[in-house]
Amino acid sequence: MVQTMSSRKVMVFVVTFVSYGLYHASRKALSGVKSSIKADWLSNSSGHAPLFTNEADAKHFLGSLDAIFMAAYAAALFFWGWLGDRLNPKLVVAAGMVGSAVTLTLFGAIPKWFNFYHAPYYIMTYVAFGLVQACGWPSEIAIMANWFGKGNRGFVMGVWAACQPVGNIFGSIFTAMVLPLGYQYTFVFNSVLIALGAIVVVMAIDSSPNEEHEDGVEANRIRLLRRSSSSEPHHNFHGEPISLFKAVLLPGVLAYCICNACLKLVNYAFFFWLPLYLTDAYHWEESQADQLSIWYDFGGIIGSVLGGYITDKMGKRSPLIVAMLVCSIGSLYFYAHVGPHMFWNAVVMTTVGVTVSGPYNLIVGSISIDLGSQPALAGNTQAMSTVSGLLDGTGSAGSAVGQLLIPIIQDDLGWKAVFYVFMLLNGFAILAILKRCIIDLKSLRKLRSGEESPLLNDEAGDHED
Repeated sequence: MVQTMSSRKVMVFVVTFVSYGLYHASRKALSGVKSSIKADWLSNSSGHAPLFTNEADAKHFLGSLDAIFMAAYAAALFFWGWLGDRLNPKLVVAAGMVGSAVTLTLFGAIPKWFNFYHAPYYIMTYVAFGLVQACGWPSEIAIMANWFGKGNRGFVMGVWAACQPVGNIFGSIFTAMVLPLGYQYTFVFNSVLIALGAIVVVMAIDSSPNEEHEDGVEANRIRLLRRSSSSEPHHNFHGEPISLFKAVLLPGVLAYCICNACLKLVNYAFFFWLPLYLTDAYHWEESQADQLSIWYDFGGIIGSVLGGYITDKMGKRSPLIVAMLVCSIGSLYFYAHVGPHMFWNAVVMTTVGVTVSGPYNLIVGSISIDLGSQPALAGNTQAMSTVSGLLDGTGSAGSAVGQLLIPIIQDDLGWKAVFYVFMLLNGFAILAILKRCIIDLKSLRKLRSGEESPLLNDEAGDHED
């Protein structure tokens, strides 16, 4: 049966959404069991010598692992983004999923099963996990850009970018469910899921639409003949891949790279540290902390979807992103002082998710595609993966530094100081794109006064965002 273009788009949307959700869910395996794995490292109940002799060292090592992951992930994003414009992106995605399954089990299950507790081994396997995890985002973005055009891009990518918080929510709930069996099984079962997801990616979708769209039985026969004579789909790729240096010089790219370096540090600090913070600060059970932490991700979904819809209606994205980041400073302050009340903790946590995770999803989703398809590229469609890898890679580099600093700040100054640092970083993120925001606001004012045509405004929006 011949698939229509609409049904194929739906399939691409669903498969890429789920596949990147599984990427994120697999990262939740460690953050959701930090208390359990820390206790195991400090114990000798299984006949092994403790990996650490005090809790502070164990916590610092967990912070170092997060930083090592983000550093490896950041470095690999530049490479996979560059390579994703030169290879079939769906195969890059699937390879990363298989690699994630292998390295996640090696990291979390093998030491427990074989009493093999060595810091260099943990570092080596988690570096490998970071390297293969970076296969996902740039190539997923390239696939989405190939299938979905400019119309309603903000809303479409806002909904699609919610795959990150949805994956986090699933990962948190899944980890909480599996944790009673032993923390090692959270790594194993996550590995099984992401490996199965890789098979679906390879079998269910193409990286881009065919250049020709035929209907009927004859069209099906032609398509079958084509596929039997070639293992690769017919891509709608135009132009030549660009270098990282050329990508960073494109209008708007550097500003959003700096903004994302600050914002992703804050977003991923919640990703890595929120369950442990709730356990340490309020002495809630680890499974409770895992389940409560999903409200941050629910907020991220709301912010991503509403933000995408509103920016489509506005015609510009930076003014709303700046407004959300301004609100995030207030919501972070309130969260630092909310206290041990689960209901209010969840409410304020959701607000933080809307104002932190929401704009982050817009930047790495909608704006990433805007920047990778702007008029300055003159129709070159082979820059998308490079630009998205550059944008997310600089964000991950900033996040890597943050994961090293968080446990140090927390030990010396306490958790409230950590949240004050987050507020400062979001202030820097605002400054990075403030000039672009002012330009966009002036453009919107001209449009409303009739001095600028909607067509020119759309073109400027792509150029500037």
